[in-house]
Amino acid sequence: MSEHFRPGECVVVREVVDRLVWTERPVTVVVDEPDLLVLHQAAGTVTREPIDPSERRDYLRIMASRRWTLRDKAWHPPGLLRIGRVGQPFEVWRFSTPDERDVASWYVNLQEPLRRTADGFETLDHVLDIVVAPDLSWWRWKDEDELLAAVELGVLTAEEASAIRATGEVVIAAVERGDPPWDLTWATWHPGARAR
Repeated sequence: MSEHFRPGECVVVREVVDRLVWTERPVTVVVDEPDLLVLHQAAGTVTREPIDPSERRDYLRIMASRRWTLRDKAWHPPGLLRIGRVGQPFEVWRFSTPDERDVASWYVNLQEPLRRTADGFETLDHVLDIVVAPDLSWWRWKDEDELLAAVELGVLTAEEASAIRATGEVVIAAVERGDPPWDLTWATWHPGARAR
């Protein structure tokens, strides 16, 4: 397994639950360095997402059941830029304007730290997220109700949910200080730009 992937290399980010693949998302490496990982999920990328045998869309119940199959799903435009680092318990997703030249919003995706695999990375989403304005002038929690439901369904323990929220609070404090844990210059990156 390579220590780092090269810019332009196609890899896959998998979410894994108890060694079962929950999602698979092909991405292109923009930067892979010891302190920075940037991945681009292009518009139209075919991802694999979970469904249960009855085709229901209640993801937390499906996850709790440990019974699902994966289906193909196209990622709708615009593309998604994922900014993080291996070992960090969140990624920052840059949701773009339609031309992918500016940021529409920052999205802090709280998750298991990324782990390297032979063909990409593994993680697992932690349900709770934070949406942040392009200029950091406001933020809001997203899916607090789902975090509670994840505990009720046994997907997460109360202690895990508390730790996830605490990670989010650290990120929020940094945003409120105007010192977010990501480089704001990624706001103007676009797919035709060179890696930094």
